[in-house]
Amino acid sequence: MNVRTRAALAGALLGVLALQPLAMAGDRDGVSEALESISGTWPDAMFSIDVTGAQDGEAVLNQRLEIAYEAALPGYLAYLSISSHGDLTLYRDPAKGAKKSGTATYVIKPPLGSEQLIVLFASAPWDALFPHGATVRELGGDREGAAAFVQQLTQRGADNVKLANRRYEFAVAANPGATEYTTRGIVRQVQEARRDHAASGGTARIPSRIEFEFDSDHLTSQGKLDLDVFGEALKTDLREGAVALEGHTDAIGTDEYNQALSERRAAAAKQYLVDSFGIPPARLTAVGLGKSDPIASNEDASGRSRNRRVDFIFSAPSMAAPASAGH
Repeated sequence: MNVRTRAALAGALLGVLALQPLAMAGDRDGVSEALESISGTWPDAMFSIDVTGAQDGEAVLNQRLEIAYEAALPGYLAYLSISSHGDLTLYRDPAKGAKKSGTATYVIKPPLGSEQLIVLFASAPWDALFPHGATVRELGGDREGAAAFVQQLTQRGADNVKLANRRYEFAVAANPGATEYTTRGIVRQVQEARRDHAASGGTARIPSRIEFEFDSDHLTSQGKLDLDVFGEALKTDLREGAVALEGHTDAIGTDEYNQALSERRAAAAKQYLVDSFGIPPARLTAVGLGKSDPIASNEDASGRSRNRRVDFIFSAPSMAAPASAGH
């Protein structure tokens, strides 16, 4: 398969995404929809590109992808990343002067989940889009910011700047051992549990040790990575059905304190999924059960760690959220 065919297939994959407009931070769908209107004026036959490094459509954190390009006429390279949260970051080749061919390196960063990369090649420099000579520009994470960027590209076309673009999509995963969850694993567990419990409604429960700061409802960096895996599952294979988030604590502390802490942590996990992945708030409910439902002994540190968790309860698509999850 040649370079141009691979690029066309990648673009086709993006084109079949089912996009629903949203208007909130973390609006990945709205951002993607706005970026679909980017058009190219550089003939395909005069430009080719290949992005290598991802294996079977998956890359891991801190991995380097190589962007190699070749054009019939010299130009300037830039590329736009769209994270699983919908955040937009624009990069440009720091090299001065137009080139017919070259390579650039893109380093995979958090968050986990589906990431898009749009590679841009123009017949004029990108200076006007990068204030103060910067080579990286953050464009936000909402539809309006994406639409404004598309308008800037459209204006460049009106100024007779030729533009080529190629689209790629890949999954960003954690390095082995960095998280005990994978999106595929979660989907598989839910599907198997729904089949096993079909007679009782097909509800699936997955305990997860989402990490928070000590004695706090603030997520740690690791906690955010783990929630990214669940968020990606909720945006893809498990995009239908209600989900309840049950917060749990260990047995240290009073009943009242642990109850309040478990409620705050469940609510924080819900808010992260809403803000970062655009999950409709009505689809998620959060409830705290304090220390009332341990899954391990509270007599040792290992058991207490397992009890500090957020359980995800996936209802069958036709069902409402569990009645107990009303917070």
